[in-house]
Amino acid sequence: MNNVKRIRLSRKQRCYLTMVLGFIMVLSVSVMIQSLALPRNLTLSPGQSITLSVNFPLSFNAVKKELLSLSRLDHYFKHNLTLQSSDSAKYDIQLTLFGKIPIKKMHVDVVEPPMVIPCGHAIGVLVSSRGVIVVGHIPVFGADRKQYYPARQAGLHVGDVLLAVDNTIIHNVEDMERFLANLEDDRPLTLTIQRQEKIIKRQIRPILTETNPQKKYMLGIFIEEPAAGVGTLSFYTPSNRAFAGLGHQIANIGGQNGIKLEWGEIVLANISGVRSGAPGKPGEKIGIFSAAQNPIGKIQKNCKFGIYGTVYPEFEDYIDEKPIPIAYSSQIKEGPAVIYTVINGTRIEAFKVEIVKVYKQHQPRDKGLVVKVTDERLLEVTGGIIQGMSGSPIIQDGRLVGAVTHVFVNDPTKGYGVLAEWMVREINKIAFPKEAS
Repeated sequence: MNNVKRIRLSRKQRCYLTMVLGFIMVLSVSVMIQSLALPRNLTLSPGQSITLSVNFPLSFNAVKKELLSLSRLDHYFKHNLTLQSSDSAKYDIQLTLFGKIPIKKMHVDVVEPPMVIPCGHAIGVLVSSRGVIVVGHIPVFGADRKQYYPARQAGLHVGDVLLAVDNTIIHNVEDMERFLANLEDDRPLTLTIQRQEKIIKRQIRPILTETNPQKKYMLGIFIEEPAAGVGTLSFYTPSNRAFAGLGHQIANIGGQNGIKLEWGEIVLANISGVRSGAPGKPGEKIGIFSAAQNPIGKIQKNCKFGIYGTVYPEFEDYIDEKPIPIAYSSQIKEGPAVIYTVINGTRIEAFKVEIVKVYKQHQPRDKGLVVKVTDERLLEVTGGIIQGMSGSPIIQDGRLVGAVTHVFVNDPTKGYGVLAEWMVREINKIAFPKEAS
């Protein structure tokens, strides 16, 4: 026998209950959205003022009030908290529910921003300062009509840089083709290879092929010049001679994707022309550089925030700008800014842009803001942001806010930028040699 007594609610009671449950749900969603919008870590510059706002039932409590200047304003259901500190400090702000229940703790760092020198130089990226790069393996059909993979069997890897064959130094693709054209037999050849920063030797036996109208020896590899293209140097830090460039990862080397850039060098490039961009058709800078040039720096890191490394002492001869502070993400605002880049020769110029969107980023991400080119001359020459402009430093209110990364394919007047704050963090992860400090 069922002894459970059912409670019947009147229509009015059901209406009240629905309203209460709806209010609780709306309140819960509001609390969750507001909490997620506030950073767990916030970095400020001494003297910088920033206001955080939340609505009922949330409010702020400062754990160490003596370290900052607080200004509260409770107006209806809104709670504002203004943070400002004249000196370097660390403190916590507690987000609470109904003033009592802890919801989220925010850590605030007030620190002097790093000083960097904005660049804008056009650079060529070399996987190696000499030789040719292996970008793929291909089968070779011998005179016996059998299929062979001599390079793969010899242990050659995609990404290896071929420096010499026997005693012949290889400077370019033509040198390799000329060497193979002069072979008279299939004796084993000794290859000198650079793999990352190691020099290794490999033995390989060329395969004779029958290609009408002549016979030819082949090694079963695709090779390209050891260049990854043209980009822009973002900034330089004199304290450790570190540099940052491109603003995005190099994923294409010698026309091939998936080759990891573990080591390389940068050289100055001369921009000889520009292919203007249009919707659906990104433009590009046409840069001239050579592996025979004296490099200006060594690449030590290639990640989604760009390339990083150390410049050689000679690079300081090309520096004209004075150090400026970076902007923390909390200091960047929508509005006018400039970018430094080269569109002709080697001359760095400043062009007007507008920061049209700043993404709230509490953790490092590669797309932190959107910029729109407003400079009439740059629009006339390039159509906006083009390939090769990646890495161009973005300056606002005398601070480096970031670097250009990608163009909007359907609107070349706009592009993404990576925040300088994350780029500096990547530099700090590199172990620089003592002589560079």
